[in-house]
Amino acid sequence: METLVEGVFARLFAGDVHPRDVALHLARALEDSTVAGVPATHYTVHLHPADAAALLAVQPPLGPVLAGELLRLAREAQLTLPAPPQVTLLADATQKPRAISIRADTPLPPASDTQTMAPVSAGPGRTPPRAFLILEGERTVTLTTPIINIGRRFDSDIIVDDPRVSRAHAQLRLRFGHYMLYDLGSTGGTFVNGQRVVEFVLRPGDVISLSGVPLIYGEDAPGAPASRSNTQDQRAQRGATAPLPLPPKDALP
Repeated sequence: METLVEGVFARLFAGDVHPRDVALHLARALEDSTVAGVPATHYTVHLHPADAAALLAVQPPLGPVLAGELLRLAREAQLTLPAPPQVTLLADATQKPRAISIRADTPLPPASDTQTMAPVSAGPGRTPPRAFLILEGERTVTLTTPIINIGRRFDSDIIVDDPRVSRAHAQLRLRFGHYMLYDLGSTGGTFVNGQRVVEFVLRPGDVISLSGVPLIYGEDAPGAPASRSNTQDQRAQRGATAPLPLPPKDALP
């Protein structure tokens, strides 16, 4: 997606709707349809009429360019689509300016059509990275599930008992083999490497701040031994501490 934004889309788009926003909405729609069982092939992008007019005036036609990027994403995610994706941009008077909504469908062939659809397979998918979070330089929590909620609430997957942290502060979500960090409307904000973010694709070494509470995101190299045992993970979830070969707490940004 970064290549997409910095390449052809950056030259084509001149309106208020940024290509990154359209591309991310399409990627989410593809993933959500896959989770539901069948990857979608037809995508309708609903836009405010002024935004739609600006995007539809782009040459070459934007729909096929977006469809090509969706096909590339599906191949990278090892998804088999029943047909090449199609993307249609639609002016919708009910949409607010700069708002984007996606309708994703997988049309079935007519009942009289004797041709069968190509088999659909989600494939083996991407193995989640051997990722972990270091909380305040004192404890490590291994990330093993696709959705991880972080906050002060007792039912959070990772509890951060600090008054600066909101009850439901942030969420980690696995998308196409990478963990993405989402701010859940927290009071103090979520920051990565000093920059406030709403959503962010994490990379090893990223320093996260939840209203000033520091966390470090890391990943074990493929084939490396696990950083912690299951027992240690369980103790970490309960707030137990363990010595780590990391800089002292006061050295964190």
